[in-house]
This record gives sequence, structure tokens and C-alpha cells, in this order.
Amino acid sequence: MSSSIAIMGETTSAVGVDLNRLQFRRQFLLGGERFAPNEYWPAIQLRRGLHLSVHKDLTVFSAGHEQITVTLLGHAIDPLHPDRTEPDILQSLIAEAEDLKSIIDSAAPLVGRWIIIVQDDEGTYLFTDPCSFRSVYYYSDGKNVWCASQPELIRTKCKLSLNTDDTLGSFLTDLRHLRMESAWIGSSTIYENCFHLMPNHFVNVEKGQQTRFYPTGPIKVKKLADVIELSCAILQGTMTALVARYGVMVALTSGWDSRVLLAASRHVRDALEYFVYSQSNVQEDHPDIWLPRRIAKSLGLNFNVKQSPDELPGWFVCLLSQNVTCARILPKTGPIYDKLVNGETRINVNGNGSEICRNFFDKFCNRNVDMVSAKELAARMFGEEKASPLFVIKEFQKWKDGFNYQPAENLNIFDFLYWEQRLGNWGAQYPAEQDIAVEEISPFNCRLLFETLSAAPRRLRAAPDYQLYQDMMRQMWPEVLSFPINPKTKDDE
Repeated sequence: MSSSIAIMGETTSAVGVDLNRLQFRRQFLLGGERFAPNEYWPAIQLRRGLHLSVHKDLTVFSAGHEQITVTLLGHAIDPLHPDRTEPDILQSLIAEAEDLKSIIDSAAPLVGRWIIIVQDDEGTYLFTDPCSFRSVYYYSDGKNVWCASQPELIRTKCKLSLNTDDTLGSFLTDLRHLRMESAWIGSSTIYENCFHLMPNHFVNVEKGQQTRFYPTGPIKVKKLADVIELSCAILQGTMTALVARYGVMVALTSGWDSRVLLAASRHVRDALEYFVYSQSNVQEDHPDIWLPRRIAKSLGLNFNVKQSPDELPGWFVCLLSQNVTCARILPKTGPIYDKLVNGETRINVNGNGSEICRNFFDKFCNRNVDMVSAKELAARMFGEEKASPLFVIKEFQKWKDGFNYQPAENLNIFDFLYWEQRLGNWGAQYPAEQDIAVEEISPFNCRLLFETLSAAPRRLRAAPDYQLYQDMMRQMWPEVLSFPINPKTKDDE
């Protein structure tokens, strides 16, 4: 089959790929008009004169009663009830729905990559999965508000002007920004009046404003045995649900997070393919190659080292840049292309999100967090060898001012820095880029799991031992602890 689509003002062909289907694949647009560029874009009529246009490869379910309507986009899993599908989950949300807050609270156990739209007599509201791995952007011209997966999709309906912040240019060209895979900071975008919905916030569509809904107070310390039991149940329940509903491939590296997921997948391991991608410049003695191989051989896993292509065709690069604002071409972009051209249909599973509860920006719990300035937050993100970009400091100050209380010790401002600024921006960018090829789910991306893990003492979540994670693995699959974690060489075993 050969298909074509206008890309960057030209017509480009790709044999074997339906390019029309790839246009804004797995994305949505919410606003006063429908978006129907081709046959892959059905639309549904919502309340308050809004149309929801959704790409065919993004699941959507909507239900409600006289007082409230709830719409669920994307993949959601209830790990405490693994047999529930998205329609089942939607019905459970509706059954307990009284207002926006009640729905947000009811969604706390949900894992996945999803967006929930709530409509009542007062307005329309959107919130996302805990890490905002399924992104929402919104734009207001003073009269109309549009919400979408990407600003590039909003641009099909509105003329967006470039952001005129005079500090933005130096940020975008800062070498530290480039070394961090061009990770964005804050809720602004490269366009004026177009904003990114941050984790732990909802957007009021009619007002074009986002509001923080979490955290609401300190996280209470729990008994360690209870933390371990519930955390393991959430991860294992997620793996049960994934295997029951989808084909699944699980990333396996030498690190902590994938090792915990490996332990959680013990009961469904025969249904999984474990994998890692290798670039041409990665040698066989790299820990992410030899160690997963050794683990797989010993434990009898279906494991494969997949080779990432060295070059990407122009049509793919152009289409990716049209689909995703500030799309990047990185070594890890190669696997996206590989999965696309090979027709991969399985869900990609990884350990992203786990770092929140491993004290990422304070690994050894040695930083006083009572008084932290925006400059210090920026230095922690970008390194302390020289002053951080002014744009970053300004964005962090706005973000810091949005907290209405000092987070408790168990989940402090450094944890939220990683959660909202790192995962909400950098962490959400790669899944958005992958949407052209595959869907991705991170089992750690669960508010109930974050709260449960954070109820353990920080010292048990600290480097270098991460004792809490060892205890969880020991309960789920103790044999996975027989292998080193993050060794530098084979001699480190």
C-alpha cells in the first residue's frame, strides 16, 4: 500500500505506511468546532456547545446523568480491580460523582495514560493522569478556548503567535537545556497564550485557567508492611490488567525501576516480551545489554535486544515535527521509527515515574527543604556549576508560588520538582512523540501508589540501597535481587 500526505508544503510518499492515519495520531482537540482532516477523526458532541474530535487510535468513552458528564480519553487501569475495562472504570467514576473533586479523588487508584473531562452546570474541566503523560495544552484568544494534545493541533484552528519572552531565547540555546534532551520548564510554551496543563492541576475550559488541586496536606506515615503490601498489589494488579487487555512489551535495563517491574510481572512473565534497544555506538559490554541478557537466561524470560536504526527518513522527521511541538530527534527517536515501520501494536511498558519516590533530586536525604529559593531549584535541575537561565528561574518562581502549603517531609518540594517539572515536561514529551507509532504505559504512574510509597520513611527510599524497593522485590520475586543493579562493569557484580 502506498499513501501520501502534504508534509512541510510538499507531498511525500512512504510505501507501506498510511500517512493519513499518522497525522496527529492518538491526539484530541476540544473546542467550538469539529476537526476532521480525514476519515480517522470522528467527533462527539459534548455539553456546553463543545465538540470533542478524537483520533481513531485514541480510545474515548463518555457517560453521565443530568447533573454531570464524564469523558475518559486514553488507557486507564484500576489495579485494585484488574478486570475492569475503561467503560467499567467510567461507570464507577459516574456512580461516585458529585462534583469535580469527588471524581479527582475517585481517580486516585488509576494507572495509565489518560485524560478525564468533567462537565456540569458550572463548567468544563480537564485533568490528566498523575504525571500528565497524556498531555493537555490550552489556548484562549479572549473569546474562544481550545484544548488539545499539542499546540500544533490548536494551530489548525487558531493563529498562534510566538512567545515574546525575552529570556526564552537564551534558555533554548543553553547547552544544559540541550544536554537535558531539550526538556521544557513550566507551563508556558513557545506560543503566546498557549499553556501546558501541569501535573496535579485541572484546567477550567471556559476560563482558560489551570488550578492546583494537589497536594492538599501532608502524607501520613504508614507501617512499612502496609506500604509494601499495597504497593506490590498496585504494581502486580497493573501487570495483570495489562496482560489481560493488550499485547505487552516491557523494557528491562540494569536499573532499579525496571527491576521492580520485573518482580511485579512474575505471575504474567510468560505472556511478555522483555526488551531493550541498542544504538550502533552501544557496545555489548554495556550493563543495559549484558545484564538483562543474563537475568533473562537465568529466569527463563523472553528477552530481545532490538537494534535502533541509525538514520531516519525525511518524511518521518517532518511528520513528527508537525504532530508534536518542539519534537526532538534523539538516539531514542530511532526506536519510535522502528516500531512504526514494523507495525508494532503492543503496549510499551516502562518504569518512568518511580523516581518521584526515590528522592531523585535529594537522593541521600541531605538537603534542608524548609527554605528553598527558585534559584536553588533551578540549580538542582540544571547543575550548580554556573547560574541557571533566567527563564528557568522565573518559571520556577511562578511554580513555587503556586504551592499553598509547605509539603510534608515525606513528599517535599524536591519530589514535586521532579514530579511536575521533570516528568510533567520532559517525561511527557517522549510518549507524545511515540504516539505516532505506539502507546506507552508506566505502571508507577498512579497517585495512590505515589502516596503509598511516600508514606514510608525517606531514608528507606534513599540512595544507594533503596531499601523499600529491595523489600518490595523480595516479596514479589526475590530471585531478581540475585543480580547487580546499575553495575558500571561486569566486574562490579
